[in-house]
Amino acid sequence: MSNRPAPPPLPDDPIDVKQSHVVAEFQHDVALTTCRLDPQARFAFAGAEDFNVYRWSVDGGNESKTVFSGHESWVRCLDFSPDGERLYTAGYDDRIGVWDTAAAKPKPLEMIEAHKGWVRWVKVNRDGTRLVSCGNDNLIKLWSLPDGKLIQEFRGHERHPYAVLFHPDEQRLASFDLMGNIKEWDIASGKELRSFEAKFMWGFDQKFRADMGGARDMIFSEDGKTLIVAGLTNVTNAFAGVHNPMILLFNWEKFEPQHKLTDASYKGMSWGVRTHPEGFLAAVGAPQGGSKGAIWFWKPGEEKPFHTVTLSHCGRGLDMTADGRRIAVAQFDGLLKIYQLTRKS
Repeated sequence: MSNRPAPPPLPDDPIDVKQSHVVAEFQHDVALTTCRLDPQARFAFAGAEDFNVYRWSVDGGNESKTVFSGHESWVRCLDFSPDGERLYTAGYDDRIGVWDTAAAKPKPLEMIEAHKGWVRWVKVNRDGTRLVSCGNDNLIKLWSLPDGKLIQEFRGHERHPYAVLFHPDEQRLASFDLMGNIKEWDIASGKELRSFEAKFMWGFDQKFRADMGGARDMIFSEDGKTLIVAGLTNVTNAFAGVHNPMILLFNWEKFEPQHKLTDASYKGMSWGVRTHPEGFLAAVGAPQGGSKGAIWFWKPGEEKPFHTVTLSHCGRGLDMTADGRRIAVAQFDGLLKIYQLTRKS
């Protein structure tokens, strides 16, 4: 028997988004509202308009679907503990759900009465000791984990905050509301530090007398220097979807817009955005009229996407594995797709 060491593994295929292809597809019979991959990329999760959250094994088929039932309205935001063992769900029934991510027969470990109005967002900090949420009561709330006790409330938004994040330094929060207001908060004191009106990501529909705006997704760059927001711009008819998608790159140090990425040929909005380890952005969109959606790939600073993947229906959520090799997309037609960003093997 030879004592020679085994040869090193062959290198993975390089990332090439122009070779992107579907490697897994899961079907649900109700429109999906969002999606996430757990930190270990074992499972793909999606919220649905039947008020449930669903889990599929990434390497399994549609028969691996497991239902997480407990909310009484839509779930539009999901997050995990850093070890992936806990799932947190933001419900439009005013509650935050806490779940065992891998449970064979999931039941809520806890349902936190979090906001007086929709809970629009939940996000866990890097060490898993805190969770931040925002809701239609115009409040941002900070919770301790794992006990789910309220630590702090942040008051200052006059309209619904749609998203809230921990800054990577863990000392500050960022939030974005219906009217396009971006705010920075000091976690220790609960005080507002800075505010900027991104009015280009808001509009007033004269016909329906309604405001349209808000972040549909929001992330920080790894170094904390850039806040990246997915949403819309150029609102003409809010309820018919006559507006354009926008990805805003916001300079956090200068507290001002850095780049505004949009596809002027596309009527609709962006519902998800992620940064790729190789430096480009992936974003997903839902078009006016419910026809085919899109995944855009942008290089920061360039006005037009360098590649676009056409979806079979509206894209309503996007997530990416840590290595940037796969992305998950939730669609309005009930499909959850996993794309590989390399050539087909």
